[in-house]
Amino acid sequence: MRASTRGCGLSISVGVKLYALLRKHHPGPNRSVPLAIRLPEGATVHDLAQHLAATLGAPAELVKSAFVNNQAASLQTVLHDGDQVGLFPPVVGGQLGV
Repeated sequence: MRASTRGCGLSISVGVKLYALLRKHHPGPNRSVPLAIRLPEGATVHDLAQHLAATLGAPAELVKSAFVNNQAASLQTVLHDGDQVGLFPPVVGGQLGV
């Protein structure tokens, strides 16, 4: 069993793309470029959302789905150094029976 290193000064770097309503919180100028974010080792997608709320004002409660390295991920997914993360607000719309 691996001992937790969370809060021990070790960190990871992840690339983050914000989509839809979250995108306006990207500091720019090119909002399509992923943000480079440093987090403590053992951080989750939820922790990332909280970090973005504190640093960019992106409402953490709007993060409802995520992709990590192009795979759907829960908010409890642990992130690793070099991961590429896409964060999405709630998605609604479309038309039934079309």
